[in-house]
Amino acid sequence: DLAFPGFPTFPVVHRWHIRHFGSILPKQFANQGGDPYLFELYSRYNTAIFDVSCRLENLIGGDGDARYQKHQINWRGQILSLNLGFLQKYLDDRKPYGVCIDVVVPSYRVKNDEYLRRILLLRATIPIYVRFWVVVDNPSTHHIESVKALAADINETRLGLDCNYFVNVIYYSENRGASYARNSGFNYTTADWVLFLDDDVIPDKNILDAYAGAIKRYPEAKVFVGMTELPEACNLWTEMLRACNVGYFYGIAKRMIHPSWGVTANLMVRGSRYNSTIQFKSIYPKTGGGEDIDFVYQFKKWYPTLGRLVTVGVPEAKVQHPWWNKGDTCYKQIMGWAWGDSLCITEWPEKTFLTCPNWIEYMLFLLPPLSIYTGQYLAGLQAGFGILLSEHFRKSLNYFSDSKKYSTGGFLRTVLVSFGAGSVLSAQEMTRALALFYRRSISCFCRRVDWFDGEEPRIKLDIQLSSILNFGLNAGITWAAYRGTLGSRN
Repeated sequence: DLAFPGFPTFPVVHRWHIRHFGSILPKQFANQGGDPYLFELYSRYNTAIFDVSCRLENLIGGDGDARYQKHQINWRGQILSLNLGFLQKYLDDRKPYGVCIDVVVPSYRVKNDEYLRRILLLRATIPIYVRFWVVVDNPSTHHIESVKALAADINETRLGLDCNYFVNVIYYSENRGASYARNSGFNYTTADWVLFLDDDVIPDKNILDAYAGAIKRYPEAKVFVGMTELPEACNLWTEMLRACNVGYFYGIAKRMIHPSWGVTANLMVRGSRYNSTIQFKSIYPKTGGGEDIDFVYQFKKWYPTLGRLVTVGVPEAKVQHPWWNKGDTCYKQIMGWAWGDSLCITEWPEKTFLTCPNWIEYMLFLLPPLSIYTGQYLAGLQAGFGILLSEHFRKSLNYFSDSKKYSTGGFLRTVLVSFGAGSVLSAQEMTRALALFYRRSISCFCRRVDWFDGEEPRIKLDIQLSSILNFGLNAGITWAAYRGTLGSRN
């Protein structure tokens, strides 16, 4: 239908369908949704196609106003699943072999049409069904029109060549954040699988093949974690980020067969019709932080019997992710993640563990009461200053060996990189403590999120033992400061 390209209209249906189902459509349908329902039903067996050589233009109805009142029903969930079950039964329990993947891309950045074009032109080498959903989360009229024009151009020029692919654009009048945008696309889709990609990544041309292959190899999995590669360090700031390994989970797919979670820059999950209550939560920051951990943990809770098999790493499914803020200093971005992932402590307390107070918790919640109780305010300041120096000296030593790998200068630059790497971690620790204090989540202090969800108990034990040693050192610095003050008075 030239008036509604890419939408499956005016179907030609084989008599086999009538013979087995008894009617064209289930009785729940009134006058809307029948055409896409039929297409979705048979696409699971690779037996639904567009014949783009047969063309017409519907001048009455279609996507616009009709001469009758439209009655929409929600056929994407139970109705579709029930009839897919009937279809499998009629086919002697032959399992569906068609692959249906929808790609959801939240788009806030302006003037990034080239990035979007690369994503929207992704194709597989095997027959699969793909719908792209670009969710424009920017109220700029210019940006909306630009994305719509890009989608129209791709649909018009490519539909005759690969009619199993189509681009849809969703937009609204305000910026509602990444979680809302992803939910919008997630809930619009009818596919069995939904691939989330950020609008600033450069995907490998074979990424759809990689995910389709993973579906065949791991039919029980519900979350596939792709490989998100960060660029090589290009300046002092990016050397610091490399040294402190803040992007560890971007590359988790090559490190673990069953990752505990993955970043939503490149993440594929089971479609929403299989698990309708799983959504990105609005409590997390608009710009992201913690919502990806929470989202994957929801899948694990929905499918408890699968355990660690819920998630699978797909290192062949690669995207190139740029440095944040074009590689310039961006503590705000790093601290935003920490503000968000601190919410995981309250949302998922069963996935946390206790440690001794870290340096910022010690300075904020132990030193002030001690200074007030003893009246030794100068000693408290000295202790705080000593703890601050000690903490960052130890972090600099810890990151020094990694800093040598990434530093492009001599000894002094390496020292600067190692100190800066420690400051990135300290900025996150400070942000988490302040976020918990701001939300009055006092019971969450000294609790840490288990990023590996129980898969790496040695790392958890190492963190706990290190916290005991650091707490002892901080207590010793405090004792020395107060004893020195008292000694000078005497």
